[in-house]
Amino acid sequence: MDPFAYRIEIADGLNVILCRVGFALWQIQELESAAANYFVLLVQAQKGMGLEAGNLLIENAKKKTFGNTVRRLAEARLLTPELERRLNDLLAERNWLVHNSRTASRSAPYNDAAATKLLARLDAIAQQALALLKEIGELIERFAKTHGTTEQYIAETSKRLLEEWRYADAI
Repeated sequence: MDPFAYRIEIADGLNVILCRVGFALWQIQELESAAANYFVLLVQAQKGMGLEAGNLLIENAKKKTFGNTVRRLAEARLLTPELERRLNDLLAERNWLVHNSRTASRSAPYNDAAATKLLARLDAIAQQALALLKEIGELIERFAKTHGTTEQYIAETSKRLLEEWRYADAI
């Protein structure tokens, strides 16, 4: 095989791996943010505290590690045992991804079997993060509704935020 073609093949494989690593991390970051918001909403927020104070609480909560947030949610008894287990399992996978995945998967760009195994693990991490994100979102929505927030307000606010996010970088 042409050495140049071999290098391109390896680079292409590495590109696929890095895209999946990035996507898994992206999904985990979304979950970490939602979990921090959930903690603030149910434990720290006070009725009538105002947007500025609430945003400060969220900002501070997001500075904590994901493990710290999961522990604090569990201590506040805001998680079912099953949800706590799944969050802790994902936390272990997140820590592996951030701290050990490169070393543990060093041969993946050169070996199809290793690449397949790594990609399957990365996809499972991203899928689990998304599933947990949806569950936390449902818990937040349920809490909001039981405290007087209407379905219409949730839909309108969600739509506005999505539009702001969509065009935030375009400006």
